[in-house]
Amino acid sequence: MDWKKAARKAVHWSLPAGLTGLSLGWTVYAVGEILAHQAPAPLAYTVAGIYDAVWLYALAMETAHRRQGSKATLPTALGWLFLVTSVGVLFTHGLLYATSVVAVIGAVVPAAAKATLIMAVEREATRISPAAQAQIDAVRSATRDQVAIGRAVTRAKTDRQTTAAVLEREEHRARGEAQKVRHEAAENLTKLTADHPAADVPQAVPALFTDEDLARVLGQWSEGGVSLGVSPVSPQVSPVSPPPELTASQGEGHTPLDWSALVQVAAVAGVGTPKPGEPLSEEQLTVVLRWLRHSDNPPLSYRKALAAYRAAGFVAKEERVRKAYAALIDAEDAQP
Repeated sequence: MDWKKAARKAVHWSLPAGLTGLSLGWTVYAVGEILAHQAPAPLAYTVAGIYDAVWLYALAMETAHRRQGSKATLPTALGWLFLVTSVGVLFTHGLLYATSVVAVIGAVVPAAAKATLIMAVEREATRISPAAQAQIDAVRSATRDQVAIGRAVTRAKTDRQTTAAVLEREEHRARGEAQKVRHEAAENLTKLTADHPAADVPQAVPALFTDEDLARVLGQWSEGGVSLGVSPVSPQVSPVSPPPELTASQGEGHTPLDWSALVQVAAVAGVGTPKPGEPLSEEQLTVVLRWLRHSDNPPLSYRKALAAYRAAGFVAKEERVRKAYAALIDAEDAQP
């Protein structure tokens, strides 16, 4: 015999058994004492014993059915009926022959016995095999993982929405501040204009270097043909000795490069004259690409401009040249 298993089972059933025995004994005493005032004492206590025997039998049958997982309608109904009756009898007996505290304790004992008995039976009835328990644990673990992941995803979406709302709020606030500054500036301008009027005020500041001037400097086609003259607003540049013209790598029909135009374009842009073989700044690189692109008609594509760039002796990484050329095209497209 497995003594450990028997000991665990005895401990498991000890509290329900003890409370049930106490409840039965107390009920026999209470019922017998109450009935003894209406009938002979032997008869009264015999009826009380029969009452407890029927209740105990109903509890035993209900316990057996619960452990087997079968339906026990009659034993269950009798068990609850006798429980309610016992609670009422013990409470009444306590009020008649003792104190209210004793009445409450006596009423609680049968209810506690019933509750512990149900818990003990349910534990015995729901015991499963270790393999089944392992499968149940695996299912519960997977479910908890899915729930945890779902909560994390939901929190991430919440954080993203919250961050987007905060950024949108900051953007609206910044636009509001900008609008406020513009409004205040307009009010100040209106006030200053009214306080200090001036005649012949130009509506707009004239451009120092227009697109037409740049086109003439670069030799772009105009309505009257190609004009290689310097714009009237272009700064005067001291004459220099241009390098020899390069025509071999420009493709058939390409106009020879005008190096004096490169000098003029660099001067207009306010940068030093780009020289072949030397490292170029971003501004100088843009000047060279603009000069090469518009050195022929139609303007050179990126491939032809890159070939002309290499043929002219200028050095730079192709990625840098490509970015500068793309920025140049974007700037030209943005012009009205």
